[in-house]
Amino acid sequence: MRRSHVPWRAEGWSGWIDPAAGVDLAACLAAAADTPGRASRHARTFRLAAAGGALFVKTYRAPGGWRAVRAFRMSEALLAAGLGAPAVVAAAHRARAGLLVTRDAGGEDLAAAIAGRLAVPRVKRALLRAIGAEVGRLHRAGFVHGDLVPPNVRLIGERLVFLDNDRTRRSRVLVRLVGRRNLVQLGRFVMAGVTLTDRARVLAAYAAERRLSRRRRRRLGRWLIRKIAARRCAIDRIPEATAARAGFRELMRSGGPFDR
Repeated sequence: MRRSHVPWRAEGWSGWIDPAAGVDLAACLAAAADTPGRASRHARTFRLAAAGGALFVKTYRAPGGWRAVRAFRMSEALLAAGLGAPAVVAAAHRARAGLLVTRDAGGEDLAAAIAGRLAVPRVKRALLRAIGAEVGRLHRAGFVHGDLVPPNVRLIGERLVFLDNDRTRRSRVLVRLVGRRNLVQLGRFVMAGVTLTDRARVLAAYAAERRLSRRRRRRLGRWLIRKIAARRCAIDRIPEATAARAGFRELMRSGGPFDR
């Protein structure tokens, strides 16, 4: 943890808080009890107005409280490595439940950022290359993101910020074994204005940052086409035989026959 965070305990909760943030955790806990928020399989998230700026409060149901501490530690590690992550105000656990409070990172999510740059192709291409390079930096630093989908990446000015780090891990062994799955997570989404050539730009920037040989880059590209197609078919219930007949370009084309 950074030195700005100090131990915190109250009402059975135990964890860490940044006292300089001036956030009333009691108010966050009270709001968590009364605010519906956005629910997922493991947690509930809601936005909370505060004097120092908007906050995101995330509560984890038991037994998933460990995710709050993991998100805190990984966000701190990402920041220390020079990568983008939301500023954590507090992280705590109680009876295997968890609480995470972060600053609203602001900016645009990845899909909106790309859509806003379609009118100027060179700007769009620069952003796509930046995405590939930043994922390459993430992996070079030894991190594997747990769910690297476009909503979990925000663009703030020229800086990319990785959100939802409760399943992010730091392990160079994992980077070698499963890091490329992050490219599948990003790549399985169909986004307006993103062509097959654009996808190749992302891969090229990633490969350059990872210093992959031309042979390894081509092999990775073939693997990604297979895995992205399989993932897209599985999630969107597209028959694989139908997708194979149409081809990868049509499968991933915005406005194409499989764009729902």
